[in-house]
Amino acid sequence: MTKLAFMSDLHIDLNAFTDFEIKTLINLLKEEKIDHLHIAGDISNHYHTISLPFLETLQKHLPVTYHLGNHDMLDLTETEISDLDFKIHKIEDTSFLAFHGWYDYSFYPQKTKTQNLAFKERFWFDRRLNRGQSDQSILENTLDQLDHILTQEPTLKFLTLHFVPHQNFLMTHPTFRPFNAFLGSQRFHDLFVRHQVSDVVFGHAHRSYGTQTIDGVRYHSRPLGYRREWDLTITYVNQHPQYNPTGTWNLSKRYNRIKHLPDFQTYYHQHLKAEFQKSLTIINC
Repeated sequence: MTKLAFMSDLHIDLNAFTDFEIKTLINLLKEEKIDHLHIAGDISNHYHTISLPFLETLQKHLPVTYHLGNHDMLDLTETEISDLDFKIHKIEDTSFLAFHGWYDYSFYPQKTKTQNLAFKERFWFDRRLNRGQSDQSILENTLDQLDHILTQEPTLKFLTLHFVPHQNFLMTHPTFRPFNAFLGSQRFHDLFVRHQVSDVVFGHAHRSYGTQTIDGVRYHSRPLGYRREWDLTITYVNQHPQYNPTGTWNLSKRYNRIKHLPDFQTYYHQHLKAEFQKSLTIINC
């Protein structure tokens, strides 16, 4: 039996990965006896200078594949992005399709296309990307290619993408709902159902949903996200309320108050492995 693992949203630059974090991850993969790791996007903001050396380090210990998230696209041309899209990986008797995905604003219909685009240009990371097409055109082309591949490969039932494929996985807090426009599209799910896809791994939203089945599709989502969002950070602050005297739930403020504390650093080193472990989706094949 082969153990296939998936992770997403490592953000190794924003999370300031050092040798400790990398060694902790490698040791965990070895302890779990993982035969192959696939990273479902958002490794770092700098593909050539940060992501590739990290991947090369991991690949010294086990086979690693990946597809891009929006952060990974920052330094890449549209040709490079396209060349890395839609790859079929065969692991022993299991094959899975890895593709990037995208969004079309349909997850936030409360605003018009023009209003959503204006919001994106002010607040969303992807304002730094220049993909040469509208978001709706990128999504349409992605869906056309996906439909074609699934039609040509009817036995291909296992997929991984970066973006959110179903409305059940959207942000619910009123402050963050406008960002749902840039999370993905329900049209992915509709296509999965039509082609009787069995399993889909995704990330992007920085919230762990575990494994959920919707309309016969098993969705797996356990993104790592930013340090301020990690369970170990939230748990530490909750256990030490003296470091949060105002009771704020602003994750950045909470994390900034503790991140340099020697006691937190000790706690961090003790619990990092468990944080990584919760962010693994493991498929036995």
